[in-house]
Amino acid sequence: MLGTHKARQGSACSHPLRSTFCKEDMLDRRTAIEGCLLGCAVGDSICLPYEGIAPQRVGRMLKLPLRHRFFFGCGMVSDDTDHSVFVGQCLARNPTDPDQFARSLAWRLRFWLLCLPAGIGMATLKSILRLWCGVQFSRSGVFSAGNGAAMRSAIIGVVHSEDSDLRHRFTQASSALTHSDPKAEFGARAIADLAACVSRDGTRPPISKLEEILWDTGEGDEWRDTIRRAVAACRSGEIRDAVTSAGLKRGVSGYILHTLPVAVASWYIHFGDFRKTIEAVAMLGGDTDTVAAIAGSLAGISCARDGIPNDWVTGIIDRPHGVAYISELAETLASGQTGNTGFSWLLFPRGILFTVSVLCHGFRRLLPPY
Repeated sequence: MLGTHKARQGSACSHPLRSTFCKEDMLDRRTAIEGCLLGCAVGDSICLPYEGIAPQRVGRMLKLPLRHRFFFGCGMVSDDTDHSVFVGQCLARNPTDPDQFARSLAWRLRFWLLCLPAGIGMATLKSILRLWCGVQFSRSGVFSAGNGAAMRSAIIGVVHSEDSDLRHRFTQASSALTHSDPKAEFGARAIADLAACVSRDGTRPPISKLEEILWDTGEGDEWRDTIRRAVAACRSGEIRDAVTSAGLKRGVSGYILHTLPVAVASWYIHFGDFRKTIEAVAMLGGDTDTVAAIAGSLAGISCARDGIPNDWVTGIIDRPHGVAYISELAETLASGQTGNTGFSWLLFPRGILFTVSVLCHGFRRLLPPY
C-alpha cells in the first residue's frame, strides 16, 4: 500500500513536476508512477487474448488463475500501453505546458501510425490521419465517445495529483487529440482524478468520496446515469451492476459510458488485489484489454509493483515498451529529468510481429470452444 504523499514546508524541490515533493517523497512518487504504468501494461497484456469475445465464450475459454497466452505463453501489449507510455514521455518533456505536451504527443501518434499498429480504434485512426493532413492538434479529434482518451489519462492524474487545474488542462489536451465528444473527456478526467486521489492518499476512498470525485467530472443525464451505475456497483460489490443489459450481450464495449463503470467497479471492489481486479474484467468479455488497462492503472497505483503477480510482470516480453523501459520511464518522471523519452522506431518491426500474432488469434477463434 502506498503511503500518503505530504509536502514539507520550506523544502520544496526545484523541478516543476516536484514543486511540492522532496527527496523523502521520491520513493512513494516513483512507486505510484511505476505502479500506474506497469498496471496498465499488465492488465492490457493479460486480457488481450480475450478482446472482442462474448462473455459466454470467454467463460469457456479462459482458465483461472489467468496467465499470459498471447504469444507462445508470453505477453505483448497493445495500443493502451503504447499511448500511456507516450503520455508519460511527453509529461517528462513538457511538465507544465499542456499545449507543448499535446504537440509532442501528436507527433508521437503520427509516427506510431507509421508503425502499422494492429487493432487501432477508428476514432484514433481518423484523428491521426487528420493530424497528418495538417489539422491543428487542438482540433484533430473526431466526434466519438470511445474509451481511448481514458486509457491514457491515469498517468496524468498521478503526475499532477496535487494540482487539479493543471491535471484537467493536460487531460483535456490529451483527449482533444483523438476525441471531441465531451463524454470522452469526462471519462478521461474521471480516471485521472481517481488516480490522483489514490496516489495522494494510498487508500480506497469511501463511497461518498468516490461519488463526489466522479460526479464532478462531467455533466448531462447520460453521464449522471453512468456515475449512478458505477457507484451502485461499488456499493453492492457486484461488478455486473455496472454493465448495461446491452453491454452484457457481447461484453463490455469501447463506449466510455460502458467502459468507465466496469473499470472503476472492478478496481474499487477488489481494491488491493490486482489479480482479482483483472480477472473480473476478463470474465465480462468485450473490450477486455482496454478496460483491464484502465482498471490495472488504478490497481497498480494502489498495489504498487510488489502487489502485481510476478509471473504476470515477467511474462511480458514486449519491446520497446516492456517492463524494463516502464521502470526507467517511472524513474525519469519521478526525478524530473527527460531521460530516454524519445520515440522508438523499434515499434515498426514490433508492429509487424504483433499483427501476425493478432491474425493467429483470429484464426484460433474459428475453433472450439464456441
